[in-house]
Amino acid sequence: MALNTPPAGQDHEAVRPPTTNWRRTFLALEDRDFAIYFIGNMGFFMAMQMTLILRGYLAVEITGRATAIGIVALAEGIPLLIVAPIGGVLADRLNKRTLLGITQTLVAAVNLALAVLIIAGLLEFWHVVAAAASSGIAISLVMPARQAVVPQLVPQHRLMNAISLQMAGMNLSRIVGPAIGGALIAPLGGGIEGTGGVYVITVALFTLSTFTVRFLPAHGMTARLEDNQEGEGFLQRMAGGFAFVARTPLFRVLLATALVMPFFALPVQQILPVFSDQVFARGPSALGFMISATGVGGIIGALASANLEGYERKNRLMLIGILIMGWCYLAFALSDSFWIAVAFLMIGSAGRMLFMVTNNTVIQARVPDAYRGRVMSVLMMSFGTQPLGVLPLTIAADMFGPQIAVTGLSILVLTVMLSVFTFSTTLRGITLRPLTHADLSPAQAARLVDEGKLTQEEADEITGRDSAAISS
Repeated sequence: MALNTPPAGQDHEAVRPPTTNWRRTFLALEDRDFAIYFIGNMGFFMAMQMTLILRGYLAVEITGRATAIGIVALAEGIPLLIVAPIGGVLADRLNKRTLLGITQTLVAAVNLALAVLIIAGLLEFWHVVAAAASSGIAISLVMPARQAVVPQLVPQHRLMNAISLQMAGMNLSRIVGPAIGGALIAPLGGGIEGTGGVYVITVALFTLSTFTVRFLPAHGMTARLEDNQEGEGFLQRMAGGFAFVARTPLFRVLLATALVMPFFALPVQQILPVFSDQVFARGPSALGFMISATGVGGIIGALASANLEGYERKNRLMLIGILIMGWCYLAFALSDSFWIAVAFLMIGSAGRMLFMVTNNTVIQARVPDAYRGRVMSVLMMSFGTQPLGVLPLTIAADMFGPQIAVTGLSILVLTVMLSVFTFSTTLRGITLRPLTHADLSPAQAARLVDEGKLTQEEADEITGRDSAAISS
């Protein structure tokens, strides 16, 4: 084991040399297990982002209507709302490493089927919709485990840093993935035919992500159930997850805001092809710049968050993120200058990421292991709310124009979220003290327990599992 593990009972607050600021930003990558996960995560989300741009491109090419983008997004989003709770139960019941391998293989299989249809010249619009729905089901099963595994791979004091880097990687894929996907269509045949070759590349990336799962630790990947959960059936566990959220004010308000935010924020990104075509009339290059701006802004917000684990008032960070996002998206919609609009889009995306990282960190830091997968599945349902906002936004864009549609949406998100912060005493009172230093990740400690080198009580002490970190 790479880390030096002090004997049980000794002080685990070892003095460590100070790190430079740039090393502090990427601190979680020094943990081998998280570094492997990060590589696989990049491959997974790179393929996902390429798939999103390809599906939107195919929808418009086949139908010629902006509403088709909303239909495809809805087909993927509905399963996220329905199936994600099932994925949460599986994440709490099964070995997360095994679950990741199986479900990511299913995602690759869906893309492979679509690639075959395109190359064979058999593609129709309903195939694109069906593939979106199938991907939504598979992703709903994989994402709760993919999110819940992060706290197992790093010592607790690196949790916010790890979540920030995870989201920074996701936003980097938002820049690189669509750019690569769009750029390769023409060299691989152009038009609808050219997307077939790009889909083959996404299959390779999903396969790479699945391969890295083999190198994640096998220990500590199965949730430790509470005594009253023994013998519960599948439906009981699913209902128990929702009941836990419902009876806990902190998770209730955090998950409610996490569910609402994508409903307002993410549809703006889905409608960018309409802005590039109808508002700025700059063609595909404009779309590439705008998509890149959302990704760059997301990276900036995530990397800034990576250095904010010591700031206790997480509620203020979330409020700042909402204000930045709402006002900047409003300015983007009202701007007639392309480059000014791109700048506002980038800053707004940084604010959105600041909110998401902070919200996710507080949830992950406080949720009990026995409920982690199910709570994260509720968080993943937030992605399912995105299409519920995309479809009406695209309809409004067709009726009134994209600028009026996004203006109305931006005003709505500011009104709703500020109202929540005004009236929720729980949300206004959230603080998260810096998590104490831990020498081992939960997965490393679980291996030592299995080998008989630590008792479970000693492992909990070393990993910080026996200490509370939040007040609300």
